[in-house]
Formats: sequence, C-alpha cells, structure tokens
Amino acid sequence: MTIKSSKKASTVNKDAPGRRISALLDHLAAACLAAYTLGFIFFRIAEIGMCVYYYTRECVSVLVGTIMLHLTLGLRGKMALHILSMVVLVHFLDNYLPKPLPPPPNNNKINLFSSRTIVITGANAGIGYEASRQLAVNYGMQVIMGCRSESRCNKASNAIRAELAATNNSQGSVTPILLDLSNFDSVLTFASQLKGRQIDSLFNNAGYVPTAGLPVNSYGLDPSFTSMHLSHFYLTELLLRENPTMRVINTSSGTHHLCALPFAYIPQWIRENYLTLPQSCGCIKEEFLQSGIRSETDDAAYIQAKLANVMHAVEIPRRHPNAALSVAIDLGWVGTMIQPFMRDTVFTPTNVGWMRNVHIGVLPVMHAVLSSDEELLNDLEHGRALTGVVMNVFGRTMEAFALPWWTTRVNLSRDRMIELGEKLWEESVKVLQSLGHDV
Repeated sequence: MTIKSSKKASTVNKDAPGRRISALLDHLAAACLAAYTLGFIFFRIAEIGMCVYYYTRECVSVLVGTIMLHLTLGLRGKMALHILSMVVLVHFLDNYLPKPLPPPPNNNKINLFSSRTIVITGANAGIGYEASRQLAVNYGMQVIMGCRSESRCNKASNAIRAELAATNNSQGSVTPILLDLSNFDSVLTFASQLKGRQIDSLFNNAGYVPTAGLPVNSYGLDPSFTSMHLSHFYLTELLLRENPTMRVINTSSGTHHLCALPFAYIPQWIRENYLTLPQSCGCIKEEFLQSGIRSETDDAAYIQAKLANVMHAVEIPRRHPNAALSVAIDLGWVGTMIQPFMRDTVFTPTNVGWMRNVHIGVLPVMHAVLSSDEELLNDLEHGRALTGVVMNVFGRTMEAFALPWWTTRVNLSRDRMIELGEKLWEESVKVLQSLGHDV
C-alpha cells in the first residue's frame, strides 16, 4: 500500500509543472484577448454606440444571454465564446448594419449617375481616393480630384484610369487639379478652373490630425482650422455661386461629440472648486471665434475643425435655400494614412480588425453622394430637416446635435449649437473678407 501511494504522489508531482504551465498559458491568452477587446471597443466605439442606439433591446438581450452562458463555462470555453462573439459582432457591424448601396448600373440599364460631376478634396489617398475610384469605376461619374501634390494626384488618377480601361468603362472619368487648402489663393484658382462646368456635389474631405503648438500661418490664423474649415467654407461658397443646387458633403468625425460629453454630468460646484478642466473641451464658442481662430493649434484643434464641419453643413440650407440637402459624415475609425500608427507596418488596427478598412469605411460617403434628398430624409424622425443633417457610420442620417448628450445640456443644446453655427459662418465670412477674398 505504501509503495502504490508513493507512485501516485510521484506521478502527481511530475504532472504539476505541466498543469501550471498550461494554466499560465490559458491566463496569458485570456489577458491578450481582454487587451484585444479593449482596443476593439476603443476603435469601434462609433459603430457599437450606434448599434446600441438603434437596437437597444436586442443588444441588452444578447449581452445578458452571453453573460449567462459565460458563467457556465470553464476558462477555455469562455475564451472560445468570446472569440465567436467578436467574429459575429464584426460581421454585423461591417456587413449587416450598414445600409446597402444602390447597385452599380449595368449595360442593360440607363446610368443616371454618369451625367453627374463631383469635386473631391484630398482625393489622392484614403477615403478621398476610394470615393473617387468607386464613383468613377462603379457608377460612371465624372470626378474632379483636388490634391495638394501634383505627383501624388497624377499617380492616383492614373491608377483609376487604368481600372476604368481594364473594365471597359467609357462613362466614368477623373480629372486631377491642384488644390492647396492652406492657401486661399489656391482655392480661388481651383474654383476658377471649374467655371462653366456643372458641379452636382462637393465632397469637402481633405483633413489631418494636427499636433498642438503649430504656429499661426501667414494669415495669422490657426493652420489646421484654415485648411479643414475656412478653405472648405470658401470653396463651397465659390462653387455654390455657379451651382446653386449643389449638394455639399463634409467629412466630420464622431469626435465632435466630445464638445458635449466631457464633464457633462459632473456637478458645477465640483468643476468650479475641485477640478481644473479645459475651457472649451473642443467646443466652438464666442471666445474661440474671437481669439482661437487666430491662435496656434491647441490640443482640441482636430475636434474644433470637425465640429466646424458639422456647423457648416447644418447652416448651408439656411443660407442657400436652393441648395441640395447638405450632409456632415461621421466615418468612425477607418484604416487610412491620417495618423502615423496606421502606416507601413504589419500590425495595424485594420489588419487586426480593430478598424474598418477603407472599402467599408467609405460607405457613408457613397450614400451621401448617391442618395436623393428624399432618401436621406427617410431616416429622420420628424420629416424634412430645416438644416443640414449628419450621417452616422451606418449610412443613416440624423438631426445634428440631437443625441442625448446634446439635448441634456443647457449651455450646449441644439438651439445653442445652431446659434454658434450662425456666428461661425459670420466670422468665417469676416476673416476671408479681411484678407481680400470676396464671399
């Protein structure tokens, strides 16, 4: 009996290191999966948020069911369930929830899009390039590509022309034209080259993520706000003179909501007495209109520019009643080249599924360009909008500044933001006129 017990103990002791290593690997895998999930939530927050907004009950039911099933499984079973849930979620976010695009016309149908012309800024890369490619190749549209670099613009347009030739597409076309949005004279020259052409849509897309502390430019203005708002505002006004029914589409960002979200629910007495918080939180208020436009970039420069893009789109129908419905688009996180961590590496957020690729990310743009006013307004709750609208990551239009974090704020309500949009418009006109540009 003693000998048998010794043999069993010896076997147990030999197996113990293996079990410890196996358990350690299991916990390491669980930690990696948890880290991946946090990254996924961070980059996909716009899609997840809109999914919960539209399908609240369904999301709660699925979450409760998943949690209950999770509690009955072992560690490896939980990880398998987690991975399966992530795969299903990505499929729904990328393939099921976005509105389907109208089918590209084939040879047996009349192409209603082939007579349309669109101007796209920042058209040589990222969303601008993919929109140019799909609109020309799939829908036969005439695309005018505005780019800052002549060589990159020619390279991009030649690639699209090659695809048009390979598909025997004789309808679509691309025309590259230089456009430097940091220079108002370049904007004026660009617009003058389009005189006499019917422009159906303008896609104000070019943008970048500025670093804080960039000095004012030669105009004495914030360089990022100049390129992403003021120049696009100027270009829009110049083209609307010749094309009063033109649709205007602005690339905005879900980051504009950060104007309302930070510290929204912290009591005022705590903010005043115990917390040192930024004045604007990325908002465009009277103080920013007076001094911020004429200052170096700050930490909220990108948010301010993207909020200005929304305000601009909202205000256009109020200033130009004959224009088509204007749209400000939230693309979510899309794997383009806009930030360094997205470029030239094997491990990119797109490659690991954290971000949409550009082919899926461009869907809201395509909806904004191809849909009629009536189709865009079908998503709204209260009939025709009196202002421009915003479009979310699923290609659905919404009233601007209508989500709960805006409607629950007293000092940043929808009416207040529209009022600030009016002041931004007036200040934009004043800035351009002071520099000798007629608006």
